[in-house]
Amino acid sequence: MNVFDFCIPTNLKFGIDVINRLGNVVVELVDPNSTPRVLLVTEGVLYESGSIKRIKDILIKKGCDPIIFDDIVLNAASDVVDDGAKRARTSHSNVVVGLGGVRALSIAKGIAMLAANDGEIVDYIEGKIPEKESIPYVEIPSTPRSPFMFRDEFWITDVRNRNSYILPVKKGTTKYALFDPMITTTLTRRLTATTAIDIMANAYEGYVSTKSNFLSDTLFLKALELINNNIFNAANNLNDVTSRANLSLAGFLSSLGLSMTSTGITAALSYVLSSKFKIHKSLSSGILLPRVMDYNINAVPAKYVKIAQVLGENTEDLSVLEAALKAIEKVRKIVLELQLPTRLEEFQITRDDIVNVAEDARKFSMFNYIPRSCDTEELIAILQSAY
Repeated sequence: MNVFDFCIPTNLKFGIDVINRLGNVVVELVDPNSTPRVLLVTEGVLYESGSIKRIKDILIKKGCDPIIFDDIVLNAASDVVDDGAKRARTSHSNVVVGLGGVRALSIAKGIAMLAANDGEIVDYIEGKIPEKESIPYVEIPSTPRSPFMFRDEFWITDVRNRNSYILPVKKGTTKYALFDPMITTTLTRRLTATTAIDIMANAYEGYVSTKSNFLSDTLFLKALELINNNIFNAANNLNDVTSRANLSLAGFLSSLGLSMTSTGITAALSYVLSSKFKIHKSLSSGILLPRVMDYNINAVPAKYVKIAQVLGENTEDLSVLEAALKAIEKVRKIVLELQLPTRLEEFQITRDDIVNVAEDARKFSMFNYIPRSCDTEELIAILQSAY
């Protein structure tokens, strides 16, 4: 059994309409003699759903002074962190709230770090370590799949060269995470489906990681079971709050598990594809996941058997390898039935780009914890099979 550390300083609130408690959370984080000045870092697209207005109204009713920073667009990069940190400093913000998907939440966490420290984000990309505590940060996921939620780090794209990096923050930067399934009811069918597949990829890679342990395994298997039991109802009936709540719970469980383990090949390749070619991470996860599972199967076949079982597959009277293959077949079947992309060639990427993608992805430290070693040439082969 692996020795593991488990310490989650982040306070969690989970449930329908739990977002209504945001005002109380913010007030708790500031000096009682000062006005809570909140920098709300978010995606402009969320105006359409009413989420931004709702959160702004909640903060105002609690006596907070919200400043909206909605400059996060599709494929936003490191320059947005610099702009957001300047806004936080000039407005004297004493709390940062992040609202959105993985990229938006990563940028928000980066702003909370940079606003309290010296320099620009490029300094930290080039190796500078934060010396001061971040501005208190509160996270509200609109798509509950961030692998960084309970980790002291964030993902960023360098605007200079579109390279991907995972940068550290001080321990305990994220003070609260508020999971409200009602926020996800505005997602389209396609985004609901791809988000769930991305959660599945996170859970799978955390489960087969060499850092996994009995507690993380339990969390990941439950997350996979919840996805299997709810993904089609949530995608096909956008008003099915119960199914959406269960997918949110799966996202929470996978994020919690990843506080102890690590993602792997699927995540690394997806970050590079997103940064370099503007392929939405959740879309590339669905394409890559079955191929990565193919690659790893001989390293941890017994774990694949358990995955097959929680995904509802009958493994009785099958050999370990036969049962393990059932897990991959089921994932492929889910992706196909949801009518999601299955090939990278559907996007603006050529076969000539594959080598550079593999070389960039291989630089991530998560490769230290994958169940089967993988060099650049093997990564190229995985990408070619997905093309």
